[in-house]
Amino acid sequence: MSDVDLNSSEDSGLDREAPPKEAGFIKFYGLYWRKSAVVWPDKKLLGQPQGWMGKGKIAKNFDRSTVQMNFWSQKGVYVLYDDNLHPVYAGQAGLTRKNTDGGQCVGDRLYAHSRGVYRNGWSLFSWFGFLSTQKINLKKEDHDKRMEPSWEFSAQSDSELNQLLASFEAILIEGFAPRFNARGGDLGKAVLVDQYEESAA
Repeated sequence: MSDVDLNSSEDSGLDREAPPKEAGFIKFYGLYWRKSAVVWPDKKLLGQPQGWMGKGKIAKNFDRSTVQMNFWSQKGVYVLYDDNLHPVYAGQAGLTRKNTDGGQCVGDRLYAHSRGVYRNGWSLFSWFGFLSTQKINLKKEDHDKRMEPSWEFSAQSDSELNQLLASFEAILIEGFAPRFNARGGDLGKAVLVDQYEESAA
């Protein structure tokens, strides 16, 4: 029997090209958001992008309940979890099918699951959005611009395949948290979004 170091990381032995440090396909993502905090009737998936709130004491003392951004219309992929953070479903939002106009968005798909046959089987979710928008000052922009951002799919560079593979590997690692993955996903410059929960504001 050959000697195997069980304490070594399988990832460390892989000879692969380093993923690009650009934003890649994932532009925004939210991890382990609560279903109960989503404003379903108003179609609001409210969050606060990290790094968009300013820095220092001004940002720390600012009333964060006034600077939510709506991610309902994002398109990408998502994972549903039960109360114990066990993944129970993974899906896409935005795939264009026959006789459809651009596919459904993340918010619409989550809303459908919240009323579907498995509605009581999940309580948390993660989402990974592929649409970008111009960075704005959340403290100064008016309510309408924050609630209805202008989303677009940005053209990728020549390293599309590398970015695609790195992005989807990151989704699998961050969304499913496999025990044998020693490192986190390579999310590049993707913006982590903190969920806004009114009860915690």
